[in-house]
Amino acid sequence: MERNVTAIMRLVEQNAERLLDEAVAIATIPAPSFNESKRAAHIARRFSEVGLTDVAIDNIGNVTGRRPGSGPRVMVVSHMDTVFPLDTPLQPRIEGDRIYCPGIRDNSTAVANLISLARLLRETELTLPCEVILASSVCEEGLGDLRGIRKLMDTWGDKVDAVVAYDGDLGTVVYGGAGSKRYKITYRAAGGHSFSAFGNPSAVHGLATACARFCQLPVPSDPKTTLNVGKFNGGVSVNVIAEEAVAVIDMRSVSQAELEKIAAAALAIFQDTAKEFGCRQEIEKVGDRPGGGIDAQHPLIRTACDVLAAMRITPDVTYSSTDANIPFSLGIPAIAIGSSLGKGVHSVGESLHIPSIVLGLQQLIQFLARLDSTVIPSRSRT
Repeated sequence: MERNVTAIMRLVEQNAERLLDEAVAIATIPAPSFNESKRAAHIARRFSEVGLTDVAIDNIGNVTGRRPGSGPRVMVVSHMDTVFPLDTPLQPRIEGDRIYCPGIRDNSTAVANLISLARLLRETELTLPCEVILASSVCEEGLGDLRGIRKLMDTWGDKVDAVVAYDGDLGTVVYGGAGSKRYKITYRAAGGHSFSAFGNPSAVHGLATACARFCQLPVPSDPKTTLNVGKFNGGVSVNVIAEEAVAVIDMRSVSQAELEKIAAAALAIFQDTAKEFGCRQEIEKVGDRPGGGIDAQHPLIRTACDVLAAMRITPDVTYSSTDANIPFSLGIPAIAIGSSLGKGVHSVGESLHIPSIVLGLQQLIQFLARLDSTVIPSRSRT
């Protein structure tokens, strides 16, 4: 096994240009959350072309393929969706050792490396100590609310022994999921002319005050808990008392108890402030990511750290919000590991450090090559 792994490491280096081509092919297909069908079709076709079996696109757009094997059954999942609207220009350009393109690091390169993984395993006939289900999920970003991985776990949760979310910066090892709650808050009021109807309730005045009070809520630094007003809009003109205002808020915590506490306090603020300002309020939950995690000394975590250390990369063992949140919350052993390095993630200036594609795939292969039954005991499954 060790000799074969060494050989495939060299082959990954020799395939650096093909790895980048695979990533660019994915990154240049628009795939905002809820609009991933074209990218899903491309991924499914490539999964079949590189030799995966039982390739399928489920009824919400997730793509899965299987590499048969013995030992534990491991799902490796990389989300395919991006934060960019359909009309965002996706024109890659290379400057030095960086390639610029929206979504190239998050998460096109990770998805591409799944395809390259399957291709190189077939070419080298390397036998892993585990059966691998490769998956590319939809709706991981933003208001997608992990819809894709929820569906994958509905289908596969009792059939896999562990889940690896392949996403994020190379060197990151995620052992716990930061939970989040998101709400769309709408205030409505009488409104009117800013001069002749002065004194009438204003939806903007009311909701802006509520947002300011929300932002002043005390949150602990440990366990890390955060809050944010991500969007705010309302009113129709400078001389009109606003009849409607809308805000979208986000709260996160590595502690589910703290998350519930801050969410309850936030909802009370928006309800009470609406009454104070004579507004009608409507609160819609638009996101609810559960938290959870495994012990930082779990064999999955230790194995990932050992692989990185052997590559002379310092592991960053941390909490985050990834597709791993859902298996964490279900008690399924899970981890998230990074795929590459980049800058400007979630911005149109997003870039990828090209050499990190090779390192990210080498890390994944070495990690999977160690996932035998001593690291992942088989769970009861069908």
